Amino acid sequence: MRIILLTTKLNFKTGGGSVTDLHLKAKGLAELGHEVSVVTTRSAANSVDRELPYAVYEDDVDSRHFIRSQYSTYRLIKKYENKADIFYIDGNNFLYGGGVYKLLGGRVPLAAFFNMRLNCWRDPEMKAENFFSRAKRKLRFFLERWIGNPVVVRMETFIYNTPMLAEVYYGFGHKKKKSFIVEDMVNTLDIIKKLQVSPEMIRARQTGQNEIIIYCSGRLLREKGFDLVIQAVGALKSKNKYQFIIGGTGPDENRLKKMAADLKLEKYIDFPGWLEKEKMYENLSQAHIFIFPKWWSEYGSVVLTEAMAMGLPCLVPAGGALEWLSMGGFLPFAPDNYNDLAKRIEELGASADLRIKLGIGGLRKAEELDYKKLVIKLEKAMIFAQNKE
Repeated sequence: MRIILLTTKLNFKTGGGSVTDLHLKAKGLAELGHEVSVVTTRSAANSVDRELPYAVYEDDVDSRHFIRSQYSTYRLIKKYENKADIFYIDGNNFLYGGGVYKLLGGRVPLAAFFNMRLNCWRDPEMKAENFFSRAKRKLRFFLERWIGNPVVVRMETFIYNTPMLAEVYYGFGHKKKKSFIVEDMVNTLDIIKKLQVSPEMIRARQTGQNEIIIYCSGRLLREKGFDLVIQAVGALKSKNKYQFIIGGTGPDENRLKKMAADLKLEKYIDFPGWLEKEKMYENLSQAHIFIFPKWWSEYGSVVLTEAMAMGLPCLVPAGGALEWLSMGGFLPFAPDNYNDLAKRIEELGASADLRIKLGIGGLRKAEELDYKKLVIKLEKAMIFAQNKE
């Protein structure tokens, strides 16, 4: 097949898990023998530091206005349709442009991918809205649900990175019979091989240490709950036993640092800022426990998969996609409850045997999540889309 993946940017320097996921999908499909191209729509943000096994077309889409953005998406798909047997599009950015393409008789099948909610859905963590903001959001939801969605469902298939997110979209009107679950792609086997992660290495790392290093990382946003980690540190009975690293930058960084200072916890918590991937892997390989404190209950995580590939036991909120993703390698804590998180930290900190058991369990799960295995599921979704023509 000639496959074109439509995305916003390929920034290998500062891009997050979504860039890794897109790149490995394109790379994996090329390795399966397909002719693969990637079209970027905000190409000024591209930063490619490696040779790629697929072609890259740098284009531009007017993203300053929602309607113009979707119209530009439609025109972009038309521009490249003679080069493609199927398009894979980022549903959260290009959904309605893709739907209009099908409505107007577009002949090339479309597969839309979703790893988050649409912008018209209210974030449960959203601050109180004033009347006009609430009315504007509800109007947009109404228009997308009852006018946009009947157009969108003309696309041939839908791909979600967790079954929990899929259920949300089924409620929005997406068709289950057209849907596939494909987890976020990570080159886990390469990580495992490069860092020589094995059950024996996990046992050696988790045995006999004087200090337990606990790592968490991501864009520092309020909704990711890094403040829960800081509060949990304050609730620990034996703080001197632990060293915490909160990696990443973001709009919540100053508030988090101030919270740590106000609670007099600076000696226990390090904020190294943004780190390149290799440095992040180095930190992970030296840690003993990984925490993912909070996220929307339907969302998955690339960094959680990477932590399991490192053989780290993981602490994640009970229920939801993070628990589903880390099955076999996690210990749950009550969501939004820093006291329970502190208890689970102390439980793991007190038991090398439990850390070893969960670390090995997570390693086994990470082996099953390698992109070379997941891309076969993606290929099946695309074959399905072609057969729906």
